[in-house]
Amino acid sequence: MRLRRRPARRTRVDEETAGRPIVEEDQFVPPRRPPFPEIWPWLLLLLLLVIGGLLAAYFLTRDNDHHKKSSASAVSVPAVVGMKQSDAVRRLDERGLVPQLVSRPSKFPSGTVFAQDPGAGTQLDRGSRVTVSVSAAALTQVPNVVGSKTAAAVSRLKAVGLQSQVTTVPGQAAPGVVLKENPAAGTKVAKGSTVSLRVSKGQTVVPDVRGQPASDAKVALRAAGLIPVVFKVPGVEPKGTVTAQKPLPNKKVARGSKVRINVSAGSGGSGGVTTGGATTVPATQTVRVPNVVGLQQTVAQRRLHSVGLGARVKYVSSQKPSGQVIAESPAAGTAVRKGSTVQISVSRGPSATSSQVPNVVGQDQQTATNTLQNAGFQVQVIMVPPPDPSQSGLVVDEQPAGGTRAPDGSTVTIYVGSS
Repeated sequence: MRLRRRPARRTRVDEETAGRPIVEEDQFVPPRRPPFPEIWPWLLLLLLLVIGGLLAAYFLTRDNDHHKKSSASAVSVPAVVGMKQSDAVRRLDERGLVPQLVSRPSKFPSGTVFAQDPGAGTQLDRGSRVTVSVSAAALTQVPNVVGSKTAAAVSRLKAVGLQSQVTTVPGQAAPGVVLKENPAAGTKVAKGSTVSLRVSKGQTVVPDVRGQPASDAKVALRAAGLIPVVFKVPGVEPKGTVTAQKPLPNKKVARGSKVRINVSAGSGGSGGVTTGGATTVPATQTVRVPNVVGLQQTVAQRRLHSVGLGARVKYVSSQKPSGQVIAESPAAGTAVRKGSTVQISVSRGPSATSSQVPNVVGQDQQTATNTLQNAGFQVQVIMVPPPDPSQSGLVVDEQPAGGTRAPDGSTVTIYVGSS
């Protein structure tokens, strides 16, 4: 603000008045200095900006960490356009993604993927669905095969023009039973498409290996899909003979389960075996026929095998429980040559139905086992020295013999050559 100076007052001195003249002086008023600017609001604003920046950095960092953690379980969607449906399904399965198949007409060849959603390269969590559009020249409806045996399911799919892709998975259902199908039953797909079948590995029945040599017992357990674990224990039985097992026979367990077998550490043992009456030991050696009357057929066969004798099974009518030995010939206590055959008469049971035993002699162990099980029989395996080295691994005898009739669900013992 500019200050105006006042004009100096002039004083007229009347010389005629008495006294000294009065002089009026000009009074100088200095200008006011401008006020200092106030800076504290700017400091406050700067502080707020710094705090805001720190908070933004924190949240951005946290989001990045969350994104990194989330991306750890994510997978990249593969490119499946142009692939055959079965190849596309397999590729998505390998990434842990679930294919959702849709059939539509297109210019692509039948059964070829012509679109996918989400597109290739998209990041998805495992287990997410990917819609796969498959070119369809002619559509057909997927039949319901869940609960069917694998062979029946494949046949039904083939009958409507569909292919099948079988994958075995753990399950409580019987082996070979279809647990799930993809696409689901009722879905319309192109003819020639592939339906993925998840089939139960199933459970298995623990075979009775008591009284068998440890080597035979291990083979029988492995054939049933089980893992034998051997423990040597004191015993009066011949050395190497299985005296006990856990789990007990005929119990259903998951395939791959362990079975403990106690093996006698005593001295002595069988010197030879027989298959169908063919001796495998010197004729000069003799043994006494053990008493097997009252035993179950399978136990009697193993008892005879353990002392070097063969068994010939003959089913007869009886009121005794099915599978029980009611007579043997030669009688118990008779001295016979090792390698001889003892005929055991086994009860059919009071009201048992019977079926013809398939002839599996000459087949390998697995094929023979499958053949007998498919016919409704259980299987017991006994390993024996083969009459000819070329028969190692093959069935050299079966009891009851192929072509005879045996009660449904009874056990057929197969003698497998083992060098």
